[in-house]
Amino acid sequence: MSTDKREQAWEAFTMMLCHQSVRRILAGESFTAFRAWMLEMVDPLLAIMEVAPVSASEPLRNAMATELAINVWNAVPIPENRFRPRSPVKPERNAPCPCGSGRKYKQCCAALGAPDLGAPEAMLLASVLKTYPRKGLRELPLYDADPRLLAEVALLWESWGQDKDALALLEGLFEYLPKLDRRAEAAADQLLDCYRKAHAPRKRQRFIDALKASADRTLSACAWQRQATIDSDRGDYPAAWRAFREAQRLVPNEPALSHLEILLLLGEGRREEARARAQFWAAKLARDPKYDHSELIGVLRDLVSDSGESMLRLLPMAEGPQAELGRLLERCPPVACAYHRDGSELVPDTALQALEQRWCAQAMGGGLADWLPLLGKEPLALQSFLVLGDLVEELHHEPDVLPGSSEALGRLLLERGERLRNCVLETLQAQETELPWGFHGNRPLLRLAGDYALEMARAQPQKALEVMRWLVLTANPYDNQGMREYLIHDLVRLGQADEAVAVAARYPDDFAFVEYGRVLALFASGRLAEAETALRQAVASFPKVWKALVAARARRPDLSGPGIVVGSDNEGWHYRDEHFELWRDSGALHWAGQLPALRGAPGKRPGK
Repeated sequence: MSTDKREQAWEAFTMMLCHQSVRRILAGESFTAFRAWMLEMVDPLLAIMEVAPVSASEPLRNAMATELAINVWNAVPIPENRFRPRSPVKPERNAPCPCGSGRKYKQCCAALGAPDLGAPEAMLLASVLKTYPRKGLRELPLYDADPRLLAEVALLWESWGQDKDALALLEGLFEYLPKLDRRAEAAADQLLDCYRKAHAPRKRQRFIDALKASADRTLSACAWQRQATIDSDRGDYPAAWRAFREAQRLVPNEPALSHLEILLLLGEGRREEARARAQFWAAKLARDPKYDHSELIGVLRDLVSDSGESMLRLLPMAEGPQAELGRLLERCPPVACAYHRDGSELVPDTALQALEQRWCAQAMGGGLADWLPLLGKEPLALQSFLVLGDLVEELHHEPDVLPGSSEALGRLLLERGERLRNCVLETLQAQETELPWGFHGNRPLLRLAGDYALEMARAQPQKALEVMRWLVLTANPYDNQGMREYLIHDLVRLGQADEAVAVAARYPDDFAFVEYGRVLALFASGRLAEAETALRQAVASFPKVWKALVAARARRPDLSGPGIVVGSDNEGWHYRDEHFELWRDSGALHWAGQLPALRGAPGKRPGK
């Protein structure tokens, strides 16, 4: 049995054992009968442990049953007994062993012991509480139970998809807010998360206001910290800082304040201050003699790092649609092909086609927060080029929940899109197949692949180059997306000038960006006479691009119009913005400036 399967089997066995134990104990079964039943559980337990039941000695089997029975019996909370076990079994070491052997306990079952089931207290409490209807949870004396265990139960139920039960449980606990103390902090955080997932901002704010008034300083500070987060998400930083200071007044040495302070500073764009405060907090936390804060220190360093991977590690700790999307992407299934080919067109299978129709109807006029419920319920959605592309586009318009979170999430989606492209093309044996832009079914794939190539050109130039090659040379040779410009320039940048010349030759008399790219490619391949002729033609056809390229200080034109206009100042600005460094670093700019006939061309002579 593989490790994963063994862990799954162990978890399933533990869950079954807890449920069955609770049912028996709540029904009033005696310990003797309960221990006899536990003996029947030994064989399946041994099988999971990969021990042949026939090889286990009778004393070992008896010891396992006895110790398991004692441990579980003593951990089952009885609501009528203020959530304490009923008549705990605690055999004295010199007393007769509960197995009935007649020997002393210390010389019998206690000497052999039983396997640890992984501290199933929370699972046992969950099993007890599941015997009550959801509405009945409010009537239980939950203040008698350990609120830390109740928070664990709520997490368990959420992992089982029982979000409404988790919400009802925690709301029932906080009916007794005046009786609760700092041990309920985790449960308060969990309830606030439940309200966020249920999209219940009014309930969440009412609960926060109630927590603020708590006599317990820890619970009140928990509320003020959440208030600071909510205010910062709204962009109201003065209110966020007031809430932060109130939390700091209540619990001045709370380590979690370090995380919140750095987030607020980053949210306001005060990155240098954030770095300084992160260093301060890291040093302070490292000196704590009681607790190891190394994980929190790592989080603080991640926060002020410019790494996208750091941002993705932190995103699940935040709130809002982006954080929820990050959590969803963490648990989404591997890519799989849900398409077929109809000639040269890529067509979604029936189920995906229906899902995409629902998606398009929902996506109109909505945003990321409106789309998440469908994404959460339909894992198939993330096997769609259309859905992935819409998510990438929407992230361009979403405010960052953490600095750089939109960009980091966008890259994560683009990387999934690239894995999906490879999976679909391999499954359909279409790696070398033309997928023309004219077929609407091909466009989501082509767009997403183009976005991936442009986004990854700097970070992963070779991978991006392969995608550009596929788009321009195979899938969409008429290049309705304008990828040939980037392919030509990137080939020059990566030292493959001859291939760049060949690509440019496929598109004679093209737009400005390709014509100037043709010049670069010819120059880089050493064909200087041809490069000079191509440059003269480009300058004659597109003089404003040349003027912007060679200007000592190019003036930024008005860019508020409808994109790049052919022959306009903004065309020249965009070309310079994209490719000036390549012209300069390759030597092409200096070379062009020495050509006699171009010295009088628009713009100043470029220097070395």
